[in-house]
Amino acid sequence: MLKNSPTRYHPLQVTLHWLIVVLVFAAFVIGKSMSGQPNDTAKLTPLAVHMGIGILTLIVIVVRFIARMKLPKPAHASTGNAFLDWLGTFVHYALYVLVFLMTISGISLSMQAGLPSIVFGGSGASLPADFYDFTARMLHGFIAPTLVLLVLLHVGAAL
Repeated sequence: MLKNSPTRYHPLQVTLHWLIVVLVFAAFVIGKSMSGQPNDTAKLTPLAVHMGIGILTLIVIVVRFIARMKLPKPAHASTGNAFLDWLGTFVHYALYVLVFLMTISGISLSMQAGLPSIVFGGSGASLPADFYDFTARMLHGFIAPTLVLLVLLHVGAAL
């Protein structure tokens, strides 16, 4: 007896999907709003929120990927065009990879800049004068617009 594919995604997968949408959007907005600000003590609270959202996003994306592999899912939607079907699959996995790399590059940047003790540990040390001095910032800054473009492509395809 063959088990039929479900017609919809499991509610856990849907919930995790939308949770990631909210987290990525919030992290992006907070990150962009901080990028033009001077590196002073007023930046500590938004930086703490941004970092917390990033850590939570990493946890949720890993849980979502595991859930995606374990839970039954509906058959892939077909556009009737092999290339577009392939592109849809590619974009889905690219979104996973980019969100994962965004969080990892953010963690790497925070470690390189000594942010955990400054932001969460109350060390009293100053924030770095320029985050672009750190290699991980280059990757973090490259991934952000790439992720935005893929999200727009994903939303456009869904509509």
